[in-house]
Amino acid sequence: MPEIKVRIEGADEVIRALRKVPKDAKVAMRSEAKDIATSLTDWVKADARSRGRQAARGASTVREGNQGFWPVVTGSNTGRARGIMFGSVYGMKRHSGWYAYPQYAGSTGHQFGAFVGFPGYWFFATAERRQPWITSEWGKAADEVVHRWGA
Repeated sequence: MPEIKVRIEGADEVIRALRKVPKDAKVAMRSEAKDIATSLTDWVKADARSRGRQAARGASTVREGNQGFWPVVTGSNTGRARGIMFGSVYGMKRHSGWYAYPQYAGSTGHQFGAFVGFPGYWFFATAERRQPWITSEWGKAADEVVHRWGA
């Protein structure tokens, strides 16, 4: 499965700075990052559910997990959402799956919304809309670490 990353402004600087702080501070930052990822996961799922059945089905695969030490939010195009995750996120220019069978060739209906590309209808678009909140929460967590473990 291809990996798609969303960059959070300032995250690299914070991660570099965390290399120089005590282990307790790293654990505290990871805990805050996990809380942020959990909240973002909930918002992504809620946004998808408001966009219809296929998006809701795709949202059933959205999870907060870990990539090494840091939490991540992921979604899958397998299992229950097989073949519909990317179509529900980005839209599509043609019929696909069962809707691509010859008997549907003349159909004017649409299986997914029109193709809009990145950031799509819900997954990345939700993360981008929540960017100010993420930045604010990440900043509060960093301030707390500096306050508690700063010299």
